[in-house]
Amino acid sequence: MSFQGLSPVAFESVSAVTATPSVDLGSLRVVAGNHYVYVYNDCNSTLAVGNGMVLATAASGYSCTLSSVTATDLCVGVVKHTNITTATYGWALTKGFGTVQMLATSGSVNTGVGIELGGNGLFAPVSNTTGNGSVVGKALAAIASGASGSAYVSVF
Repeated sequence: MSFQGLSPVAFESVSAVTATPSVDLGSLRVVAGNHYVYVYNDCNSTLAVGNGMVLATAASGYSCTLSSVTATDLCVGVVKHTNITTATYGWALTKGFGTVQMLATSGSVNTGVGIELGGNGLFAPVSNTTGNGSVVGKALAAIASGASGSAYVSVF
C-alpha cells in the first residue's frame, strides 16, 4: 500500500494549553503551513502571545522560560495563539506567520528587517553591534518599540 499523504489525526488544537501533557515534549506539528513544537512553561511568568522562549536548562528537554538578557540565547519558539501560563503545556510556533512583541527600548523595526530575541521574551531589530546576530524572524510591517506586530518566524 502506498503512502497517500495523510497526516495522523490530531486530537488537540495548537491553541490548547493544558495542565498535563497531551503529547511528548518536543513533538512537532504542521497546521496550515505553520510549524509548532510542544513545550512546558518552566518559568515563574506567563509566556504571553508574541513572546519568544528559551530552554530552561540543558537537561530540561523542551521545558522553556523567558530569557532575562538581551540577544544572548537561542529562541526555541514564539507563543502564537494562547498565553502559556506557569507550569502548563502548549504549542510554540517555530516556523510561520505570527505576532511578536518588541522591547520598549528596542527602537522601531522597519518592514523586512530581521528580528532577534531580546530580554524577557521580547524582540529587537537585529543589530550587528549589540546582538548575537541570530535572526529568528522578519518583520512583515513596521513595528514600534513596545508594540506587537506581524512577523515571519523561523527559529530552527
